[in-house]
Amino acid sequence: MSARVLIFLIALLDFVIQLVKTYLSDLQVKKPLPAEVADIYEPERYQEYLNYRMDNRKCGLFFTGISLPIMTLLIFSEIFNAVENFAGHNPYYIFIITLLIFYGIEIFISIVEDYYDTFFIEEKYGLNKQSKKDFAKDTILDIAQSLLLLICFGLFITFVGERIPTWTKDFTISFWKALLLGVTIIFSLLCVVFAGALLSLVVLRLQYKFTPLPDGQLKDKIMALQEGSKKKVKHLYVYDESKKTTSKNASLLRIFWYRAFFIADNFVNENSEDELLAVISHEMGHLKHKKNLLNYINYLQIILLAAVIVSVISRPGIIFQINKWIRDSFNITVNNYLVWVAVVSSMFTPFFDISEIFNNYRSRQEEHEADREAVKNGYGDALIATFKRMGSDELINVNPHPVIEFLDYDHPGMYQRIRAIKQAQ
Repeated sequence: MSARVLIFLIALLDFVIQLVKTYLSDLQVKKPLPAEVADIYEPERYQEYLNYRMDNRKCGLFFTGISLPIMTLLIFSEIFNAVENFAGHNPYYIFIITLLIFYGIEIFISIVEDYYDTFFIEEKYGLNKQSKKDFAKDTILDIAQSLLLLICFGLFITFVGERIPTWTKDFTISFWKALLLGVTIIFSLLCVVFAGALLSLVVLRLQYKFTPLPDGQLKDKIMALQEGSKKKVKHLYVYDESKKTTSKNASLLRIFWYRAFFIADNFVNENSEDELLAVISHEMGHLKHKKNLLNYINYLQIILLAAVIVSVISRPGIIFQINKWIRDSFNITVNNYLVWVAVVSSMFTPFFDISEIFNNYRSRQEEHEADREAVKNGYGDALIATFKRMGSDELINVNPHPVIEFLDYDHPGMYQRIRAIKQAQ
C-alpha cells in the first residue's frame, strides 16, 4: 500500500465514522428526553432545536462533501513533485509552499462554512450577535495565529529532520545519546506548545475586551470561595461575549503561576448571583483538583512518544525504509516534512484515537469532580438551573447518544451531568 492510499483511506474512514455518528444521533433524538432534562425545552423550543440541529448537519455534510474530494484529488496529483521543483529542492521552502496550498484550500472552505453557519444558521435562530466586521477581524487573527504556529512547528520539524543525520553521525549513535536527543526534541515541542498557549491568550485579548470585576459584594463572595485552597486566583475579568453570541460561560485560565477567572458579560447580566457563584464554585473545583492515577497515565503518552523517537533514532533502518516508501509514493526526491507528518500521523491514528478517548474520559471525570465542589458549597441546585437555562438558550443537545458522548465529549452530556449532581446532593 502506498502512503497516498493510506492517507486517503484514513480520511475516508473518518468520513464514514462521522456518518455512523450522525445515524446514531438521529436514533437518539427520536427517543423521549429523560426526566432529568425533560423540562429544559418547551415543545416549540425543542422543535427549534431539532430544526437547528438539522441545518447544522446539512451544512457540515455539504462542506465535508466538498473538502474530501478536493483533498483526495490533490493527494493523488503530482503537485508534490511540482512544489519540489518550484522550491529548488529546498526542504524549508517545500514545507512552507505545501502548507500554504493545503492550508489555504482548507481555510477557504472553513471560512465559507463559518460565515454561512454564523450569518445564516446562527442568525436564523437568534444565536448570533457578531457583526461582519468582527467576524472578519476574528477570522484574520485566527488565521494569522494558526499560520504562525504551523510554520514555526514545520520549520522546527524540518530543521530537526535535516540535522539528525549530522547529530547522530548517520545514525551511528548510542542508546543514551539517542535518549538525550529524544528528550531534547520532546522538550522543544513542549516549548512550542507553551508558546502557542501564550499566543492564544494574546489573540483572545485582541478579540475581546476584558474588564476587571469591580469591588463589591459579588467579588467578595467569589474570593470567599477560595478559602481552604492553596492556589488562589487574584484576577477576575468580565469579557464582552454579548457582542458576538448569546453564549454564557465562565472559565479558569491557568498558565504556570498565572490564574484568572474569565466571566462572559451575558452570564453576569442575565443569570442570578447564585448561578454565577455555582459556576465559579465549579471552576474552583478545577483549581483544587489533585493529581490522580488518570493524570499520571496521561503523562505516559509523552513518555511513550519519547520512547518511539529514541527507538527510531537508534534504528536507522526504520527511518530509511519509511523515507523511501514516502518518497516513492509521492514521486519526490527531497523530504517534504508536511507529507512526513501527514503519513506518520496516519500510521499512528489508532494510538491517537485511543489517546483522545482516554483524555476525554479523564476530562469528564474532572468535570464531575468540579461539579461536586459546587454541591459542597451549597450551589448544586443553582448549577442545575444554570445548565438547564444554557441548554434552552443555546439550543444544546441535552441527551447525546452514549457512544458519541463516550468517544467525543470532553465534558459530560447534560443528562449525565445533572444526574451526577443530584446523586452528589
